[in-house]
Amino acid sequence: MSIINIISKIELMRIIHCTQKLLKEIGHPSLIDISTDTWGLGNWYCNIIRVDGKKCLLFTNEKTLYSFLVPNVKKANLKNIDNEFLINLRYNLQAEGFGLDVISTIMQEYSEIGFAKTASKKILGSMNKIAFEYEVLVQGKEGLDNVRLFEMNRDINRTIMKGIRFLHPIEALREVLHREAKL
Repeated sequence: MSIINIISKIELMRIIHCTQKLLKEIGHPSLIDISTDTWGLGNWYCNIIRVDGKKCLLFTNEKTLYSFLVPNVKKANLKNIDNEFLINLRYNLQAEGFGLDVISTIMQEYSEIGFAKTASKKILGSMNKIAFEYEVLVQGKEGLDNVRLFEMNRDINRTIMKGIRFLHPIEALREVLHREAKL
């Protein structure tokens, strides 16, 4: 493969920025040390957190802070974290009411996924707030087993976030998708 093809492939690649805690759990995959363009929805951040004593993955979009929780994570889930991301992103977008054409376009954007260390303390701070909100919602339902996951993710994405100009993450997501559709 030529250097031009390698550079083109990296420029089209989307990144999941993983916390040190998550990198330790997944065995340090090959990390990319290149910042990619931010067209489309852009890159995501992922952390492994405990909610109700269970390991969960928290994915958060860097542009919109749109987030979703993947509960009860096992070793097998961690070995295929890119697949877990894509499957759960698709399900959450469907639960939000996005059409199959929009979801298909988004899935194409993530046909190539690489991993990198986290690069933004601002996003990590927002993720800490979101993780706390998940914990509060789960405690209110008396445990993770009593929660309707997609409803909880919807509630989280309708919380005003300072990091995105005091918008709700779902509004910011729709705004980015609308802007990209016009280009």
